[in-house]
Amino acid sequence: MNRKQRRARERQLKKSGARRVEKVEDALSKMPTKCDECGSHFDKTNKDLLDKWRIAVYDDGPVKLVCPVCVK
Repeated sequence: MNRKQRRARERQLKKSGARRVEKVEDALSKMPTKCDECGSHFDKTNKDLLDKWRIAVYDDGPVKLVCPVCVK
């Protein structure tokens, strides 16, 4: 593989990586701020509760957030 082909491949990999990052950032910005079941508020600053809340991301777009009380 010569230098021109390597550089072109590296540029393509950078672009695809940037697109993936944009996709993840977009999904995070659309994340709900309250439970979809009961409506309780999701506090991002409370480190203890972060592991207890559940997030479901579906291929067709919607993101569901469920609190620890509703998970049971």
